[in-house]
Amino acid sequence: MKRGKLRHIFVDGRAYRWNYFYDDMDFANYPYSYYLFVPEENQRLKVRVYFTQYTPQMNLDIYTSEGTVCQYQGEQIVMNLCRPMFAAQVIKYVFENCCKETDVGEVEIRDGEAILESLGYAEFYDEFWE
Repeated sequence: MKRGKLRHIFVDGRAYRWNYFYDDMDFANYPYSYYLFVPEENQRLKVRVYFTQYTPQMNLDIYTSEGTVCQYQGEQIVMNLCRPMFAAQVIKYVFENCCKETDVGEVEIRDGEAILESLGYAEFYDEFWE
Protein backbone atom coordinates (compact mmCIF):
# COMPACT_ATOMS: atom_id res chain seq x y z
CA MET A 1 0.00 0.00 0.00
CA LYS A 2 1.29 3.43 -0.89
CA ARG A 3 1.76 5.42 2.29
CA GLY A 4 2.44 9.01 3.00
CA LYS A 5 2.32 11.19 6.01
CA LEU A 6 -0.96 12.85 6.79
CA ARG A 7 -1.35 16.32 5.37
CA HIS A 8 -3.03 19.29 7.07
CA ILE A 9 -6.09 21.10 5.77
CA PHE A 10 -8.57 23.60 7.17
CA VAL A 11 -12.25 23.22 6.29
CA ASP A 12 -14.72 25.75 7.63
CA GLY A 13 -12.17 26.90 10.21
CA ARG A 14 -11.46 23.40 11.56
CA ALA A 15 -8.16 21.57 11.16
CA TYR A 16 -7.94 18.03 9.82
CA ARG A 17 -5.18 15.62 8.91
CA TRP A 18 -5.78 13.71 5.70
CA ASN A 19 -4.32 11.76 2.83
CA TYR A 20 -5.46 9.74 -0.14
CA PHE A 21 -4.24 6.14 -0.31
CA TYR A 22 -4.45 3.34 -2.85
CA ASP A 23 -3.23 -0.23 -3.11
CA ASP A 24 -1.56 -0.73 -6.47
CA MET A 25 -0.81 -4.40 -5.75
CA ASP A 26 -4.38 -5.54 -5.01
CA PHE A 27 -5.31 -6.57 -8.53
CA ALA A 28 -8.39 -8.53 -7.41
CA ASN A 29 -10.01 -5.40 -6.00
CA TYR A 30 -8.57 -2.76 -8.36
CA PRO A 31 -9.53 0.04 -8.48
CA TYR A 32 -9.49 0.49 -4.74
CA SER A 33 -8.54 3.61 -2.87
CA TYR A 34 -9.56 5.62 0.17
CA TYR A 35 -9.30 8.87 2.03
CA LEU A 36 -8.20 8.90 5.64
CA PHE A 37 -9.46 11.85 7.68
CA VAL A 38 -8.52 12.64 11.28
CA PRO A 39 -9.87 15.75 13.04
CA GLU A 40 -6.91 17.62 14.53
CA GLU A 41 -8.80 18.18 17.79
CA ASN A 42 -9.83 14.50 18.13
CA GLN A 43 -7.16 12.12 16.91
CA ARG A 44 -9.06 9.20 18.46
CA LEU A 45 -11.36 9.32 15.41
CA LYS A 46 -10.22 7.94 12.06
CA VAL A 47 -12.58 8.10 9.09
CA ARG A 48 -11.89 6.10 5.93
CA VAL A 49 -13.91 6.80 2.78
CA TYR A 50 -13.47 4.00 0.22
CA PHE A 51 -13.75 4.31 -3.55
CA THR A 52 -14.20 1.46 -6.02
CA GLN A 53 -15.40 3.20 -9.21
CA TYR A 54 -13.05 6.15 -9.15
CA THR A 55 -9.89 4.97 -10.91
CA PRO A 56 -6.77 6.39 -9.27
CA GLN A 57 -3.83 7.27 -11.49
CA MET A 58 -0.90 5.61 -9.79
CA ASN A 59 1.81 8.08 -10.76
CA LEU A 60 0.03 11.32 -9.97
CA ASP A 61 1.67 14.22 -8.29
CA ILE A 62 -0.62 16.59 -6.46
CA TYR A 63 0.37 19.43 -8.80
CA THR A 64 -0.34 17.72 -12.11
CA SER A 65 -3.46 18.31 -14.15
CA GLU A 66 -3.94 14.59 -14.77
CA GLY A 67 -6.65 12.57 -13.11
CA THR A 68 -9.91 10.84 -13.83
CA VAL A 69 -12.35 12.42 -16.24
CA CYS A 70 -15.86 12.80 -14.84
CA GLN A 71 -18.88 15.05 -14.94
CA TYR A 72 -19.36 17.76 -12.32
CA GLN A 73 -22.73 19.48 -12.30
CA GLY A 74 -23.11 18.74 -16.02
CA GLU A 75 -19.61 19.75 -17.14
CA GLN A 76 -16.65 17.51 -17.90
CA ILE A 77 -13.75 17.97 -15.47
CA VAL A 78 -10.60 16.11 -14.42
CA MET A 79 -10.81 14.78 -10.84
CA ASN A 80 -7.69 14.09 -8.82
CA LEU A 81 -8.52 13.00 -5.26
CA CYS A 82 -4.93 13.84 -4.22
CA ARG A 83 -5.81 17.52 -4.47
CA PRO A 84 -6.89 19.37 -1.34
CA MET A 85 -9.92 20.89 -3.11
CA PHE A 86 -11.55 17.46 -3.50
CA ALA A 87 -10.53 16.35 -0.01
CA ALA A 88 -12.09 19.48 1.50
CA GLN A 89 -15.40 18.79 -0.24
CA VAL A 90 -15.49 15.20 1.01
CA ILE A 91 -14.42 16.21 4.55
CA LYS A 92 -17.21 18.77 4.74
CA TYR A 93 -19.78 16.23 3.53
CA VAL A 94 -18.57 13.44 5.86
CA PHE A 95 -18.60 15.54 9.02
CA GLU A 96 -21.97 17.11 8.19
CA ASN A 97 -23.72 13.86 7.19
CA CYS A 98 -21.89 10.70 8.31
CA CYS A 99 -20.25 11.26 11.68
CA LYS A 100 -19.39 13.87 14.27
CA GLU A 101 -15.95 15.22 15.06
CA THR A 102 -16.46 14.13 18.67
CA ASP A 103 -16.96 10.45 17.74
CA VAL A 104 -14.29 7.96 18.76
CA GLY A 105 -12.91 4.95 16.91
CA GLU A 106 -12.77 4.05 13.26
CA VAL A 107 -15.53 4.85 10.80
CA GLU A 108 -15.54 3.14 7.42
CA ILE A 109 -17.65 4.58 4.63
CA ARG A 110 -17.65 1.92 1.92
CA ASP A 111 -19.39 3.84 -0.87
CA GLY A 112 -17.31 6.95 -1.48
CA GLU A 113 -18.80 7.29 -4.94
CA ALA A 114 -22.20 7.96 -3.32
CA ILE A 115 -20.60 10.91 -1.53
CA LEU A 116 -19.06 12.14 -4.77
CA GLU A 117 -22.45 11.82 -6.48
CA SER A 118 -24.09 13.77 -3.63
CA LEU A 119 -21.50 16.50 -4.26
CA GLY A 120 -22.45 16.61 -7.96
CA TYR A 121 -19.85 14.27 -9.53
CA ALA A 122 -20.82 11.46 -11.93
CA GLU A 123 -19.64 9.27 -14.80
CA PHE A 124 -16.06 8.50 -13.81
CA TYR A 125 -13.81 7.68 -16.76
CA ASP A 126 -10.17 6.68 -16.90
CA GLU A 127 -8.84 9.16 -19.48
CA PHE A 128 -5.97 6.88 -20.42
CA TRP A 129 -8.35 4.15 -21.64
CA GLU A 130 -10.82 6.34 -23.56
